[in-house]
Amino acid sequence: MAPRKPRCNFKDCKEAALRIVGDCGFCNGHFCQKHRILESHSCSGLEDCKKESHARNADKLNSERTTVIKGV
Repeated sequence: MAPRKPRCNFKDCKEAALRIVGDCGFCNGHFCQKHRILESHSCSGLEDCKKESHARNADKLNSERTTVIKGV
């Protein structure tokens, strides 16, 4: 008997979960094409994702900030 394909973890969805792109690193769920986006499956890690992205973008902007050289 062939192994069963993983199904989408979203409520009543019976679609097949996508490999790699359907795996959520924040809630460890497996989702179909329709529910793979964090907002689509009401991810419990959505706020953490936003905080991480904000911090990463702030660090990048600060590292690329130019400084004024006075007296040149």
